[in-house]
Amino acid sequence: MSRFKWCFVIIIIQIIASLYLGLSLSEDVKIPCHWNIKGEIDGYYGKWTGLLLFPGISIAMLLLLIALPYISVRYKNARERFDKVIPNLATIIIFFFAGFHVYTILLAKEILNPSGNMIFYLIGLMFILLGNLLPKIPSNFFAGIRTPWTLSSENVWRKTHRSGGISFVLAGFLMILIPLLWKNSQTSLVVMFIVVMAIVLYPVLYSFILYKKEGK
Repeated sequence: MSRFKWCFVIIIIQIIASLYLGLSLSEDVKIPCHWNIKGEIDGYYGKWTGLLLFPGISIAMLLLLIALPYISVRYKNARERFDKVIPNLATIIIFFFAGFHVYTILLAKEILNPSGNMIFYLIGLMFILLGNLLPKIPSNFFAGIRTPWTLSSENVWRKTHRSGGISFVLAGFLMILIPLLWKNSQTSLVVMFIVVMAIVLYPVLYSFILYKKEGK
């Protein structure tokens, strides 16, 4: 359990920040929860859903990853690697949810301007961190690039995640740099979306190609 100490710290800070910032909101306030491709807010939660949902998701995600050794059929095949990678994976995911959660509350309080760029910066940072972690994830059914071809071959899994790590880091930097340099125009966001989706989906196609080559 001590391996997940930073996850507990982040969740505690998230809950404290949520209550400190959110309790003063009026009951009819709307907390943003979704952005469209233009970076515009197009979905909202009520006050209490907006304050409590994301801490609940963080706690549920942490419990799932803590339980992984007991529910994963492949855990025993790479126990040491799992024990090193899973806490880091949990920390990245929970840090992202916490950052996104606090950001939505600050928007609801009108402390920040809802430009849309910040959400891309957060997602881009998450992609960069996950990209650095992907090559270290052992074969499993819960995390990583889980296609029929990667799960069928250890070699395909390893090569796909090495390539996927580079793809995720590149996609993350593009999600930060394109809105930052090209400003928040509709054209830049559409270009960013298409390019990032192509880069992220490339490892899926790559795993299929590797599997076919291995079969031959």
